[in-house]
Amino acid sequence: MYGRVLVHHKGHASARKFFNSYTAPSYDFVVRTTTFGRDAAWKSQILAEIRTRKKVLDLACGTGILAAMVDAGSRGRVTGLDLTFEYLQMARRKMPLACVQATAEAIPYRDGTFDAVISSYLAKYVDLRALAGECWRVLAPGGIAVFHDFTCPENPAMHGLWRLYFAILRVAGELARSSWKGVFCDLDRVICESHWTGALQEALQERGFAGIKCKRYTLGTTGMVVAKKP
Repeated sequence: MYGRVLVHHKGHASARKFFNSYTAPSYDFVVRTTTFGRDAAWKSQILAEIRTRKKVLDLACGTGILAAMVDAGSRGRVTGLDLTFEYLQMARRKMPLACVQATAEAIPYRDGTFDAVISSYLAKYVDLRALAGECWRVLAPGGIAVFHDFTCPENPAMHGLWRLYFAILRVAGELARSSWKGVFCDLDRVICESHWTGALQEALQERGFAGIKCKRYTLGTTGMVVAKKP
């Protein structure tokens, strides 16, 4: 059975505002520079969790950065899903990626199609219970789900530095008249309001996932949640 329920989450509006035809061409450069190159290291942690998996679904695949890393590592066949058509176009220019334009809460694939579902920078934009349900549905028994995204630092000193960094990004975006200025003006609020790590772990547990674990990286500025379908 395919996913049937269409979920309209408030995060979709933010995602559509941030990720569009204007930001797609520069996405890879902006992600690499604004994370000081750490994006590749964080994504490598995702790959380490799925090294033996052969049928991988990359949710919110964007321009295909993570999907290309999976493909380059010969870890099996990767399929991409994203909300934004222009980002999927960029992904297809990198590799012959099988992909579909859809939301992560209504995945258009049959039950048990994949043995791994992965995502980077998705969790803060979606209905996490619907996401957990769809991941459970499309995963085969023994499958694994790995979610990575930005997190709001809990350490007061680090939180202050993190806020300062976003203030600098906002000024830079305005001065450069960048297509990313809308992202820089609002992204820190979206991250801090999502509380996605705790909420996602709860949703996964309710759905029946096992072996749930959460890791934090780079002084608490990003996190990763991993869960397995028994």
